[in-house]
Amino acid sequence: MAQIESLADLLADAGIRLKTQKPAHTEHIRCPRCGGGNSREVSLAVTVDDDGEGATYVCHRGSCGWRGGGRIGSGRGLERERPVSVPAPHSDAQRANRPDWLHEFFASRKIGPRVIRDLGIYAVTRRFADPIGESPAIVFPYVWKGEVCNRKYRPYPAKNPMQQERDALPTLFNIDSLGTDPQEIIFVEGEMDVAALMECGVRHVVTLKDGAPKEATFKPEDRRFEALRTHSDILRRVKRIVLAGDTDSAGTALLAELARRLGRHRCRLAEWPRGCKDAGETLLQHGPDAVLGILAEAAPYPIEGLRSTYGGTLLSLQQTRPPAVMSTGADASDRVLSLPTEGRLIVVTGWPSSGKTAWTRYIMVHTATHHDRRWCAFSPEMQPWEQFIAACAEVVIGKPFWPRDGRETMNMQDVMRAESWLTDRIVMMVNDAEDEPPTLDWVLEHARMAILRDGITDLLIDPWNELDHTRLTGVTETEYIGRALQRLKSFALRHGCNVWIIAHPAKPMATKAGERRGAPGPYDISGSAHWANKTDLGITVHVNVKDMTTLSVWKARHRRWAARDAVADLAFDEPTGRYAPPKDPDGQSAFDEGRWGE
Repeated sequence: MAQIESLADLLADAGIRLKTQKPAHTEHIRCPRCGGGNSREVSLAVTVDDDGEGATYVCHRGSCGWRGGGRIGSGRGLERERPVSVPAPHSDAQRANRPDWLHEFFASRKIGPRVIRDLGIYAVTRRFADPIGESPAIVFPYVWKGEVCNRKYRPYPAKNPMQQERDALPTLFNIDSLGTDPQEIIFVEGEMDVAALMECGVRHVVTLKDGAPKEATFKPEDRRFEALRTHSDILRRVKRIVLAGDTDSAGTALLAELARRLGRHRCRLAEWPRGCKDAGETLLQHGPDAVLGILAEAAPYPIEGLRSTYGGTLLSLQQTRPPAVMSTGADASDRVLSLPTEGRLIVVTGWPSSGKTAWTRYIMVHTATHHDRRWCAFSPEMQPWEQFIAACAEVVIGKPFWPRDGRETMNMQDVMRAESWLTDRIVMMVNDAEDEPPTLDWVLEHARMAILRDGITDLLIDPWNELDHTRLTGVTETEYIGRALQRLKSFALRHGCNVWIIAHPAKPMATKAGERRGAPGPYDISGSAHWANKTDLGITVHVNVKDMTTLSVWKARHRRWAARDAVADLAFDEPTGRYAPPKDPDGQSAFDEGRWGE
């Protein structure tokens, strides 16, 4: 297929026509695949990429869910994701099948027939994996905009294994109860907890279809949060979110990840009584009034406001693990520096051409590889944005992307492997500065969406001076920078997302002949002393001699990260963007031994 040279032609390939192809523009049109159903709904959301060179689309009708995307010049047109399958309809007789055992099952949990009818729950006979085999099953229909998108089947009397419809559109259970502009949403873990709260008279309650993982960890490829993307229009407007999930380790981890993605500042945390791990057990043991009281008393997610010490505060803290830290990818720097994970403001400075971006990019690849981090990078100096990704690919593969100094370059298999690795780990934030200069508000808005959609854990702004820093009349530069850094710190803590800023020093004074310029510190950064005051972790990248880099720590808010004035020397391999300890006494480099990333 010949390469497509215009966005209009690219979209026309899928039957999509927009009023404008302005970068970052989102437009809702009638879906060419489903026609918007009987109501002719304008259900297809088409978003033009930030650079105007591509687009993605998704149909928000539950019975369609058509989605895909593409880029100009790819030669492949728009790539369609595997179509969402609409579940085969169940007959009226099937949907009305509510035998005695079904009512008895729910009654044993103090859930009555009204809730069963309201949630559309019924029973069928279904084949499960051995040893269950053919068995009666409880059907939980996932309905969005009045249409069944998915069904979950729970065998009876056994609980597992549960089944779902194949290739169903990711949606939240009971999402239609929220309406179009909900003021509050309650998240629980599992359909039975939704039913329990419905029995208590609470309707605005939802759950993810897959619940919590068996282990209290989330991998970059974890797809259990895809429903947040499907319903992002609703979720980003809600003012208050109550997290009322399970209190076991996996459930607690799930709630923490939901709070991070949805915004901790909007979240409240319900605490079930001792001996009850969820809403269902609380209803069964203490009744509806106790459940409603706990939801009403849900405390703000622990991030803002005042706190008081109470009996057991420190004992509880001591029983939890201390905040995790990450390695830097090189033994020499690991001996003096550990990287935070919990959402901190990290500032990297250094003279021009000292390797600030190269070292941070190396950290991106290392932490994504070894610590399951996901990054969003705003790097307007690296244009087009694909060149930044190509530089990351060099670190991943250990070969230059283009011919360099006679070194072996990446072959097709290397490029494909790098693309596969980068897809789920690094998202680029791209801005057309001519139409809409990139402001701090713009960056934070897009970062929030990247957290919700992609689960990013680290945001890179490279460099700070490329943002539009227009100030209001009467606001000094010092006041502006202080407020901007405070906003970034709050964003980092609310979302548990590290914010990395590459900040240039002011123009240095000229040096005398033969004199080497010393490494800059926080007070050399252009603009304000707030860089020293508000930064959580501050690092200078400095080139002493060719291919040799010195890292120096000028700010570490906690001792577990580093000691102030800690210094580490690293060797730098420019063609691959990799760092390693300097050569050993025998003259051998870690690059020679292939020890990178250990």
